[in-house]
Amino acid sequence: MMVVAIALVLMSATAWGADVILNEYNAVGGSEFLNGGDSAVDEDGGRASDSYFGRVQGNGGDWFELVVITDHLDMRGWHFDIFEGGALDETLTLTDHAIWSDLRSGTIITVAEDVPSDISYNPAAGDWWINVQANNDADGLYIEASSFPVSSNNWQLRIRDAAGAIVFGPAGEGISPVSGISSTEVFRLETDPDDTITPYSNDYDDGSDFSTFGSANRWGSQDLVDLRVVEPIAASISLTDPNGGEFLVAGTVTPIQWESDEAIEQVLIEFSFDGGASWMAVFPANVGNSGLYEWTVPPVDSEQCLIRVSSATQLAVYDTSDEPFAIVMPLSADE
Repeated sequence: MMVVAIALVLMSATAWGADVILNEYNAVGGSEFLNGGDSAVDEDGGRASDSYFGRVQGNGGDWFELVVITDHLDMRGWHFDIFEGGALDETLTLTDHAIWSDLRSGTIITVAEDVPSDISYNPAAGDWWINVQANNDADGLYIEASSFPVSSNNWQLRIRDAAGAIVFGPAGEGISPVSGISSTEVFRLETDPDDTITPYSNDYDDGSDFSTFGSANRWGSQDLVDLRVVEPIAASISLTDPNGGEFLVAGTVTPIQWESDEAIEQVLIEFSFDGGASWMAVFPANVGNSGLYEWTVPPVDSEQCLIRVSSATQLAVYDTSDEPFAIVMPLSADE
């Protein structure tokens, strides 16, 4: 009976509401692309990509993403146990830096080997994302300076608090989804995160069409509004071009232009060639919010094309082309 009681204590945080949960991780191999293929096209003829990295080999390298569930959470000294191939490979420990002392519910935390740390975090201004870099050459200011693996080799994550108690996990491949994740896919939570999510949730799945480093998951559109109790500064975006009726030639460069409030620091730009039934990020991914993106028109032939420009931190703030526009293939020399 004593063994059962101890097991229930260790499981309680995961079974009855975790403070923070695993939201996504990158299983794409270093020599692979999301959904296979090459830099120009995936194995289905599309351009599967990440909202931050675009379509790049390795899909951004080794990274995983968490979502904070409990408001005003103190994660100083917390531990991330990383399992690969059924064995503990690495433990990363957060430092005592003040950035971890008061995290608001709905915060997205990414841990990446290759992306420099960014702790500009300011939920009141609509910035809900903290990224910290963990590798052997990092500065170690926010997380232990140690490289770590993320892969399709039965990868799992366990989260422990400063006292060593298990908060969540292990979660990942083999737990859910049990069917596995390939080297051209990502692991992602395909529902809105809340305190009912456990590592065994059926909403954990593999995906190859889209990944979203540092922002809400897109298989459709993950909603973090219910978690985010901080009222952000009012923000708006207005797409001005292309806004409908244009005829664009594949392979040419055309400006995508928009107007927005200064509170929006990062803009996500996507396009659809089927009237909005599906969306893909532009390549290369937009950086910042300048109001202008020089878009290389993709090789599609459709009269049902749309552009969508949205805040990367407030997904409900976006604007879409008022009407469809057309993309046509260029005429050959003998036409």
